[in-house]
Amino acid sequence: MKGQTAHCDWKSAPQKQPSPCDRYKHACIICRGFIYLYGGRNTTSLGDFWRYDIVKNEWEMLDCSRDGPEELEEHSMVAYKGTLYIFGGMVDSAFTQAKTPLWIYDTDSARWTECRNVPAETEISAPTNRKGHSAVVYHCSMYIYGGYVGIRGISQEFWTFHFDTRKWLCISTPSDSTGPGARHGHSAVVYHTGMYLFGGLMGLSEQKDLWKWDFISSSWSNIRTSLGPPPVVGHASIVFKDSMLIFGGGISNSSPNDDLWQYHFHTQTWKKLSSTTKAKFSPKMYHCILGIGVDFQTTSDFTDTVPSHQKSKQKDHHQLVTIPKHTRFCKYFRQQPAYRVLSNKERNAIEMKTFSLPLEPAGFCAFRSTSEAQLDPNRATNVESKDRSLHLFVSSEKKTFAAAQVVREEEGAITQDTAPVDEVSCDTNVLLLLGGKPLSSFSEISFWQMEFDTF
Repeated sequence: MKGQTAHCDWKSAPQKQPSPCDRYKHACIICRGFIYLYGGRNTTSLGDFWRYDIVKNEWEMLDCSRDGPEELEEHSMVAYKGTLYIFGGMVDSAFTQAKTPLWIYDTDSARWTECRNVPAETEISAPTNRKGHSAVVYHCSMYIYGGYVGIRGISQEFWTFHFDTRKWLCISTPSDSTGPGARHGHSAVVYHTGMYLFGGLMGLSEQKDLWKWDFISSSWSNIRTSLGPPPVVGHASIVFKDSMLIFGGGISNSSPNDDLWQYHFHTQTWKKLSSTTKAKFSPKMYHCILGIGVDFQTTSDFTDTVPSHQKSKQKDHHQLVTIPKHTRFCKYFRQQPAYRVLSNKERNAIEMKTFSLPLEPAGFCAFRSTSEAQLDPNRATNVESKDRSLHLFVSSEKKTFAAAQVVREEEGAITQDTAPVDEVSCDTNVLLLLGGKPLSSFSEISFWQMEFDTF
């Protein structure tokens, strides 16, 4: 397999107060440079909503009292164009079975929208409440598979929700014999034109099978591989380069594991990565993992999953923009802040700068491969005199925040009181682990990071 992992150790990332309490069965997503966290379980179900500033290492509790969700656990959360979509996870009751458990949060206006009750005669037109399902984004739709549906048991329903029309469509029903079958506690990711679903619980049996849903042919296929992870439930997965990373989980009613597995999509092979640590790290179950860096899949990638050989043919004006290679910087997570909060003027300048840049395939980010002096001697001198180190600015939508770097350099916004950070390699990526069972002995949420230096 191309590439190796040089460093693969978990390191604790202590959190400032206030911060969320530790939890499991929660949901996390990165959107526009922030981590959003909702709900989960501690001693009881939780209904709190938090936003984490990656740059400043600060948590902020957000309001969800009006039209927001209630206490949720084993729900899902995805992001699309600056909007969060939370589905499922409600406490089972006759009431929850009669409504569509979908809440929409606009990060710009900080407003919630709740999808109202579904009349009984049209209930089939939208999915009912469930837990432990998977949710992914492909193009302009969210795809939800399986889950535990109260007294109805485990589901193998496959639904899609179109973001623009806000309409549901059932792709498959319990009568379908093909596919992964009824399960919950599994994981799913999107890579190019396929959704890859792994593991989970079927009845009382944990699984280790891998399935692919082809968005083009609308069909399932079972990917048979040798070796690979053992049967597992309550794990988490993420796309890294041309691979899927799977961490943690375990067998029900037993201790979780701290295994980190890598599945390479092209070779269809598994590789177990070392994830030992000298710190007091506990294996996790029902946790969340997020990725920061040039090689982790982002929200931008979800909306632009067309194969590379077709991208050159596209002329879509909605295609996300990037910054020219000689001015782009991709950063990663550190515990110390590296930037002050942007003013409204700077934010407007960033927005104008972003939309004025030339188009380039989304999901690609590179460091300077040509010296600044060769490209623009004057600008290179100015930048070098201000600061010789790269500054941290992390985002799930790397292009927007790279634009912030350019604007701030041009407007002289990088000041001496900005905390410098070490120079970042082009190959640096950070995997974040939030929460999980067993809970930590501290009141704050368990927060770990693993740095990847790949070559």
